[in-house]
Amino acid sequence: MSVKYAVLGLLVQRKGYGYDLVQRFEEQVGPAWQLNAGAVYVALDKLEQDGLVRPVPGGDGEPLTRRRTVRGAPRVVYEPTETGVARFEEWMANSSTMAPLREELHLKLALSGPRNLPRLIEMTVEQERVCLARLEEHVSSRSYEELLGAPQAWPALASVMVRDAEIAHLQATVEWLRKIREAMRALQEEPALDAPAS
Repeated sequence: MSVKYAVLGLLVQRKGYGYDLVQRFEEQVGPAWQLNAGAVYVALDKLEQDGLVRPVPGGDGEPLTRRRTVRGAPRVVYEPTETGVARFEEWMANSSTMAPLREELHLKLALSGPRNLPRLIEMTVEQERVCLARLEEHVSSRSYEELLGAPQAWPALASVMVRDAEIAHLQATVEWLRKIREAMRALQEEPALDAPAS
């Protein structure tokens, strides 16, 4: 649902076609979302079915297209309808819900037993490495202070806010992984870990 409204919002900013929208999404939202490009095309189809966007007509009344893709299909340029603009503004005004935390490691922890501890500990090390590598990607990124005096600061600041949300999440995840790894290692030391409770 969020990708649908993100695509609509990008079209409210300015007209575009599928690949253009994918690039703009990644520029504005950053890599944390891990957008599947196909989701943009699905969103465009749904938005058009709902009457929220339409192909931009060219001078001949046919949809305006950009150069043809490798497969020969024209790239259709879309724009929002009045209803689409109104729906986007309504979405922006509504409260945002917190997405449930659905991590595969959480399920493995919840369904594990003492025999799984060695592999679970390895998984925490692997995930910590991934988090630290992603954090390293942000080391040279611009800060709020660098952007505040710049012209047209808001789009860049908004992008930094999204980036900083990922940084905070990654830092908290690293801290959590270290804490649970320490607890699992302490449990491994207990001799009666596998013994049934009496």
